[in-house]
Amino acid sequence: MKGILLVAVLVLAGCSSGETETVEVTTTVEATTTVEAAAPTVATTTTAPELAGNDPDDVDGQLDIRNLNATRKGDLLAVSLTTYEPWSSNVLVGPGPNRYGPNRLTIFYDIDLDGTPDYRGKIVYSGGELSVYLTGEGQAFEPIPVERPNNVTAQFVHPVDVFFVPAGGSSDVDIQIRAKSLYNGQEDKAPDAGTWLRVPFKA
Repeated sequence: MKGILLVAVLVLAGCSSGETETVEVTTTVEATTTVEAAAPTVATTTTAPELAGNDPDDVDGQLDIRNLNATRKGDLLAVSLTTYEPWSSNVLVGPGPNRYGPNRLTIFYDIDLDGTPDYRGKIVYSGGELSVYLTGEGQAFEPIPVERPNNVTAQFVHPVDVFFVPAGGSSDVDIQIRAKSLYNGQEDKAPDAGTWLRVPFKA
């Protein structure tokens, strides 16, 4: 920090009359003050631990399911499935729409909570697109596009009120789902052991 310091100096000068005259001389001195800055704060990055999946790493191959999640808002159901290993969509290639190939990925829907699947969704790669084909109770629906936000995730959204039409009941109820994969002859179920994932209804 710089400042200005004024210094007054008294000088005695002789005059011809022999008297002494006082003269004030002002000198400007520049003074520099150094202030030590505080040490900069170093930001630290904390990486959160990866959350465990709801299905164990228990089979070989690309379709070993790690997580099956679903949320319900009114009559729309959003489903997301992740695996432990990356996979390409064409792993699920089928000979045609709604027709399985050698590897399979299926979502099962239990809409009356009796532990028996009422509908199923086949995830099949056909015509250059990955889609889920929903069937059950004598009904078949239009294919639903499956999104791949990364190479271990498949996700999609579809209405579920159509599931309740044949029975004529209200769709404002909880349902449950589960998933099953088959890769090179090895089967995996999620949640583990074929149990169900409860999906609460939210208006």
